[in-house]
Amino acid sequence: MQHWAETEERGSYWGILILLRAYKYGGHIVMRVLLAPVIAYFFITGTKARRASLAYLRQLHIYAGSASPFKRRPGWRHGLQHFWQFGLASLAKTDAWIGKVGKRHVENCGNTHFRDLEDSPQGGILIGSHLGNLEVARAVASSSYKKRMNVLVFTEHAQSFNRALRELNANVSVDMIQVSEIDMALAIKLRERVDDGEFVVIVGDRVSVTQPDHCVTHDFLGKPAAFAIGPWVLASILECPVYFLFCLRDPKRSRYHLYLDLVAEQLTLPRRERQQALQKILGQYVAQMEALCLRYPYQWFNFFNFWQQHEDS
Repeated sequence: MQHWAETEERGSYWGILILLRAYKYGGHIVMRVLLAPVIAYFFITGTKARRASLAYLRQLHIYAGSASPFKRRPGWRHGLQHFWQFGLASLAKTDAWIGKVGKRHVENCGNTHFRDLEDSPQGGILIGSHLGNLEVARAVASSSYKKRMNVLVFTEHAQSFNRALRELNANVSVDMIQVSEIDMALAIKLRERVDDGEFVVIVGDRVSVTQPDHCVTHDFLGKPAAFAIGPWVLASILECPVYFLFCLRDPKRSRYHLYLDLVAEQLTLPRRERQQALQKILGQYVAQMEALCLRYPYQWFNFFNFWQQHEDS
């Protein structure tokens, strides 16, 4: 099966810039008018993404049973809604980075606040996912606090989006580090930054781009799935506090729920008990993702077959 990173990014810097300029000068109404046919096009022509969306929505429905967020088995209308929410999430990123979303729009739901990170002399690692909108959380933190966040990204698409954002707002401060693998040189570089009180942001729901077999299996929504070990090994090497970070849009109000939780003062992966330690921390991560998927079913933006990846490996 094709690895997620080998899936061609459908979009370009200029396409993104045109949409963002339309938003800047036309506002939400114009942007949504332009966004609708774009999302419809990708939904119709993106066969693999459409199937992956339905696979996720239907698996969530089965896993939840009587507590399912859907009244019936998800079909194409649910898939289209999933795609549309992804488009709105991109719009929300823009809102956040140009200052239209601030602290007043965010409700803290976790055991830690960004101000706690600001007050701490120690840095740390924030492990997020493609569930919700990490960009909103980072933008709000960057506009309100001084602590630097170093974001590890694995595709050029993220770089294109942020380059386009800087065209609209030169004050956008995005500290991105594009990587293909987590090696010792990168770990040493990040360790120095964490020791200086900075933070590292990485997602935990994608397997390695260059080493897809470096993964650990854990049930997700009732089926075995492959998760990368890289973020957890990196956290142990950095010898710093580990946090989970999720930021999700309230489906009923124009607000965001921020889940920033301290899960370990330091993650240790002893050689003899490494697998058990990985399963324990990964179990916490997956449990929180599952609970949030049930509450925000359309906000997990992984448009490839998450479980097939495990079956093929």
